[in-house]
This record gives sequence, C-alpha cells and structure tokens, in this order.
Amino acid sequence: MSEGEQDKKKASGFSAAVEVTVRVSGEVPVRVDVTNAGTPEQQVGLTLGSVLIYLRNPGTVRAVVEGWRSANYAAQLLGPSRPVTYHHAGLAQVMGSQVSTLVRLGGIPNVLVAPITRRPGSPVPSHLRMQVGPIVWQVCDWNAYHSIAVGWERAGRLLNVGQVAEPNPDEEEDWIAPRS
Repeated sequence: MSEGEQDKKKASGFSAAVEVTVRVSGEVPVRVDVTNAGTPEQQVGLTLGSVLIYLRNPGTVRAVVEGWRSANYAAQLLGPSRPVTYHHAGLAQVMGSQVSTLVRLGGIPNVLVAPITRRPGSPVPSHLRMQVGPIVWQVCDWNAYHSIAVGWERAGRLLNVGQVAEPNPDEEEDWIAPRS
C-alpha cells in the first residue's frame, strides 16, 4: 500500500457521541463560569453535576429553560430526593469538580420531556426523562430538577448581561421555586 493510500485510509473513519445519559438525584452541584465577557467571543461554561456544557447563544439557553419550565409539574410529582438505595440503580455521589462529559451546545436544541415509571424488576427508577440535544437527563426527584433548573437560569442571565450572576433567592423565578 502506498503512502497516499495509507493516509486516505486513516482519514476515512470518524467518531461521534450521539447521546449521553445522565441519571441525577438530590441536589446537583452547579457551577457557572464566563469567559470573554462582553465580547463576541463570550462563552458560558455550565457545569451540572458531571456534565460541562459550553454555551454562546442566549437563544440556546432560552429554548432549554422553556423546556425545563414545561416539565415543572411532572417534576413536582417525583417528590423530594430519596436515599440512593431507593433507586435500585447505580448513582454515584458527585464530589468537587468531576466532569465526565463535555458538550458544546449551539443553535436551538430539541428539548423533549417524558415521565418514566419504574417497571418491576427494572434497575431504572421512576424519573423524568429530559432530553436536551445530545444529553438525556434521568431526573429522579424534585431536588435534582430544581438545582439543574436554577443552573440553566443562571447561565441564561449570564449570557444576556455578560457578567457573573450570583444566585439570589429573592430573584428566583416562580416556576423553579420549591414546592410547598
């Protein structure tokens, strides 16, 4: 095989992650960082548990926030967080900054929501299936839903104004307020 044929063969393959599933329960650690604030290259890094999402377009975040808002009622029906043993499935505690998935989310992503009921004998707990582009969240309780919703809101505020948005409970949106 000639050198040109070897180069052509090497360049013929590709790899793409088309979907990643993340199961969350309890309060999910959230971190929001901004780079190049106030410039056309402004970018927000939103870390939700073990997922780091890079965002540049406020419209992208708006679409995701609207999708999470549409799931509010179903998320409240999940109830508060429960011990990991309740879920009968592999959930690991997230400590510090352990990012296992990185996604650059752009455009207007599809945001799909579906409540899933645990089937007897299945290791998959009852949860709210929230698909945001290539990320599928299996949200197991209200606490997980709420903390991720707050993260998306903070990322949206940051992209819109270009400055660090510290959480302020007095300004929290009604739709993500803890249920009474």
